[in-house]
Amino acid sequence: MRKIAVLAALLLSLSTGIALAKDATKADNSEQNKGSTQKDAVTAEKQGNRKSDVEALAEIRKTIVGTDGLSMDAKNAKILYSKGRVTLKGPVVSEDEKNKVEELAKGCAGVTSVKNMLTIAPKSN
Repeated sequence: MRKIAVLAALLLSLSTGIALAKDATKADNSEQNKGSTQKDAVTAEKQGNRKSDVEALAEIRKTIVGTDGLSMDAKNAKILYSKGRVTLKGPVVSEDEKNKVEELAKGCAGVTSVKNMLTIAPKSN
């Protein structure tokens, strides 16, 4: 009798896992990443290692992460910095948040321009 109960519990957990897997959203961002293969694309691999770039990048990241009211997506945005130019990439939850992250970056020392490539993430059900 105990073996039947264990087998039933196992089957139930497997069927639940399969149902959850069917409902999971696809984590395919290939379309979004197409631009990164272009010759002049701004990507993390091209991030400079100069001390001034690293320090400025750290200040921008600290400013964004330390700002209350931003989503975790916004706080995890990709930030690229080179010679005063900032590029922001990744999803955020709203247009307001997109603008807020841009303004925070613009307010940091050494920033001369910001290219805002943040996208609004679709609302999940």
